[in-house]
Amino acid sequence: MSTSTTYPNGQVLTTTALTPQQVSALLQTVTCGMLGVNPPDYGRVRVDWQTQGQPFENVNADVCYVSAVPLDVEYNRVRDRSWAGASVTSTETWVFTRGWRFAWVFYGPNGSADAQRVWDATFIDYFTDALAASNLYPLSDPPAPMRVPEQFNAQWWERADFHLDLYEQVTETIQYGVASSVEVKVYDGSPNDPVADITVG
Repeated sequence: MSTSTTYPNGQVLTTTALTPQQVSALLQTVTCGMLGVNPPDYGRVRVDWQTQGQPFENVNADVCYVSAVPLDVEYNRVRDRSWAGASVTSTETWVFTRGWRFAWVFYGPNGSADAQRVWDATFIDYFTDALAASNLYPLSDPPAPMRVPEQFNAQWWERADFHLDLYEQVTETIQYGVASSVEVKVYDGSPNDPVADITVG
């Protein structure tokens, strides 16, 4: 999916860059598959920081929260540029890499086991193929999940955390108008009487 922006001078920028909302929705669905939750159950796997969402107040319920946050990586500031076309318009293409961090927080009695299942799934084709279809590529050697029980309302909740860093290949194009012809006038003294009038096309 790509989006376009038209500038006041008529130039159009088109980008394949994903939004955090798009990446989170993809991650939510893929995580359901990693946990074997088919069809997807979005009460079981939830996106962090939703304005409105289902309450979670059952210490015995297995619930996973997922989030996708852009990372500032060095590659994000390097653009591979190329140009094409020279008739009516010229197109400049930029290709660069963005960084992402996917994070999972698992609550419930099976939180550590669920975290292990997701970690295992990052090494299989189901996960990498689903991400590659959206130009997302995980870095190898992710850290192991961590068990971090959390105290809430004087009660210990079972919890496990896991994160994975990825790169996204982004392609952007910008359209430039190209002059189809140029008129050249040569004057010799009189501003109203050119001695030569040439059109170069």
